[in-house]
Amino acid sequence: MTTAPTTLGPATRAERATTRQNLVTIVLAWWLIAGVFTDGWAHNQFGETLETFFTPWHAAFYSGFLAVAGWCLFLAAQGWREGRRGLSAFPDGYHLAALGVPIFALGGVGDLTWHTVLGIEVGIEALLSPTHLLLFLGAMLIAASPLNAAWRNPEPRDARPAVRWVATLSATSLLAMTAFMHMYLWGLLTVPQGMGYVQTRGELGTILLTAVIMAAPPLLLLRRFTLPFGSVAVMYGVTNLGMTLMILPGNLRVPLLAVATGLLIDVWHALLRPSPARPWHLRAFAFLLPLSVWVPYLGDAVWRGQTSLSLELWLGVAVMTALGGVALSALIFPAPIPEEAV
Repeated sequence: MTTAPTTLGPATRAERATTRQNLVTIVLAWWLIAGVFTDGWAHNQFGETLETFFTPWHAAFYSGFLAVAGWCLFLAAQGWREGRRGLSAFPDGYHLAALGVPIFALGGVGDLTWHTVLGIEVGIEALLSPTHLLLFLGAMLIAASPLNAAWRNPEPRDARPAVRWVATLSATSLLAMTAFMHMYLWGLLTVPQGMGYVQTRGELGTILLTAVIMAAPPLLLLRRFTLPFGSVAVMYGVTNLGMTLMILPGNLRVPLLAVATGLLIDVWHALLRPSPARPWHLRAFAFLLPLSVWVPYLGDAVWRGQTSLSLELWLGVAVMTALGGVALSALIFPAPIPEEAV
């Protein structure tokens, strides 16, 4: 008696992207992000003279979108040929890109229509128009896909360096895009002067917001991975290099300071080895994370005579950023609920 061979149905489980595939996605996403920063530079330099949608700067980031979107669809086409259907055709974690590609495309069509009917926005309107926010959302979803893929990889916290660097570089993309969308509140490109309560309040508020934005990616990555040495330096250096070239071209002091403070934070991480299993070390790292950025930044501004902030004020603000880091860590790593309360 013979048994008929079993016929397997179509594959429904998403396959994992290789490290090389994730790195290609990151590089192409950086093409898109570099184009966005270039367009931001153009708006800052020529905002009132831009009169058309069809500019070299729009071409830079829309070509980046076509490249990364085409790559993600190519990965999905491979899954389709292997029998996977729906979102499962995309690599595991790339369902974010499956959402991000049509959202960005919709934002692009809306952007063309908006500019044709209503003209070119100037100033902060160019940043926060509804169609530009759609573009931002789509780009963030695409750029987050390699991080999501690395996060869903079953390897432990001390995963292979390649997996952890994929997560780090993808998180760098997200930090850079978030910084771009908050360029008008980016505290590392302004020096508070302490000239009156209202003015100082606004300038110091930008520092506190920037501190939270910069602290979020390393703390989020710590929830899943042990950070590879140099990761914070890369995140902070790349992000602030882009912000400086866009807003203050030629001024390399801020990105160099960002790299130096990032390396200091990497040293803190190596010494403290923070993790969910070491909560006190984790809280200490969360305290030192923003403090290591803002004490040097504000202290250097005082030493160079760029601000009239008193010792009490600039050190107090730096400590406030550190306390904000601890508060943020409490949200990302909340205290466990007692078993009897569940």
